Amino acid sequence: MRHVIRDDQLEPLLRTAPWLPRDLRAADRYEAVDHAELGPGELLLVVAAVGGPASGERIFVPVRREPSGAVTEARGDGSDGPAVVRRVLAGARLRSTRGGAVDFRRAPSVPAGPVRPLPFDQGWSSNSLSLVEIAGSPYIGKTYRHLGGTIHEPELLRLMSGTGHTPEWAGDCTYTDPVHGTRHPVGVLYRHVPGDGIDTPLRQNLRSLWPRLNAGDAPDPLVRSHLLPLEEGLRRAGRFLRAFHTDLTARLGAPVTGYPVADALARSSARLTELARADAPLPAAPRSAAFDALRRELASLTDRFGGRTTAPGAGPCHGDLHLSHLLRSERADGTWRMSVIDLSTPSVSPEDPGYAAQSPLQDLVAVERALEYFAADEAAFESARRLGVDSTETMNGSLDGAPGLPPAGRAVLESVFRTADSWRARVLRLLLGPAADSPLRRLLYLRRLLHELGYNHDHARPYHAAIDLRHALALATPAPTTPART
Repeated sequence: MRHVIRDDQLEPLLRTAPWLPRDLRAADRYEAVDHAELGPGELLLVVAAVGGPASGERIFVPVRREPSGAVTEARGDGSDGPAVVRRVLAGARLRSTRGGAVDFRRAPSVPAGPVRPLPFDQGWSSNSLSLVEIAGSPYIGKTYRHLGGTIHEPELLRLMSGTGHTPEWAGDCTYTDPVHGTRHPVGVLYRHVPGDGIDTPLRQNLRSLWPRLNAGDAPDPLVRSHLLPLEEGLRRAGRFLRAFHTDLTARLGAPVTGYPVADALARSSARLTELARADAPLPAAPRSAAFDALRRELASLTDRFGGRTTAPGAGPCHGDLHLSHLLRSERADGTWRMSVIDLSTPSVSPEDPGYAAQSPLQDLVAVERALEYFAADEAAFESARRLGVDSTETMNGSLDGAPGLPPAGRAVLESVFRTADSWRARVLRLLLGPAADSPLRRLLYLRRLLHELGYNHDHARPYHAAIDLRHALALATPAPTTPART
């Protein structure tokens, strides 16, 4: 068989690729195990890691074979983007050299017409993205690089077509492994949704608040007046998110079962014990108090569930919701048009392992935690700017009261963080409504906090771990009261 890609050509292609996960970058070498030819010089390449912690893991890489024989990664702003898209639009099947196949599926609604690449700055992404124009309309082509993960996005976008909550599905492609016969989604095509994440107006709003904050100001009235321009948009975004969950459940057509709370409590307990023993360069007293608060919260939840194995509240969700995944653009009347992108729903069928262990409440908790990181980070930088110190000092000072600062400095720190907390609470209330005392939501919040604290411990991120501990400490105190009127 003719080998068009030598294994030694993969080293310069992959070893320094910014999107390659750390465990795959640590492989001893890489091996081309299969490929399909898109056209002259354009290949869809399947590569396996050999040796290292991820030995045997495979990645899917669109590449270009130059006339010189060199191999380069095919970028989405070149001819490769349209090449994949044209295959999708043709509904074609490509046979791979090892006997596998790449199947391309097209949505009937996609217009016929010429395909051309558009300028596109995809930024950092674990996937390969391209922006193309089809018959005058913009579409996003996404190629998934990792074949080992569970990817439901193409099918979810297809199922959600017509709801108005997700981008319009235009097609997808799937690789069939020639050895095991397993099918792996490797790409999706969907209509481009204009706009930016709601993190953009939120960032602009909070940063424009700081010049208005003076010593001695009461935060709640200031925050309420400053957020007035975003109030209706945030309420609409909250209603949009609730409708998205309703449509997702209806389109999957799967019965909702009980969330496995006993298993979640056991896993949380084990993780909490493990993290409490870990060493971290953070103020000792507040760290100890934070873990005490986490233990009390776990004990309280254990009592609330009363030995039950499951509890109501399970159902499909986005799965990895960030503020940037909630896209918004402004209509002519100033209202927001919303869409949710990058669906990562863990399981889509009751027959899938873990289908019950997901809940729409996970998405609400994800938004809450995202706002906590965002507001605390902005407060640390603003108080550091005002005090002329490093933001790590102000973040740690938000934990231990900043004993190294003079009284005036501590007052500044307290004022900025208190205002950021008030702003975050108001945004959360506008976006998600009054927080009900749901034990499942509390349990999911605890699980996510422990997961993120563990990640920050494992990756030596004490600054972010301090944010986790700060909100663990908040579990020991009542939430700040806000007027009932919204």
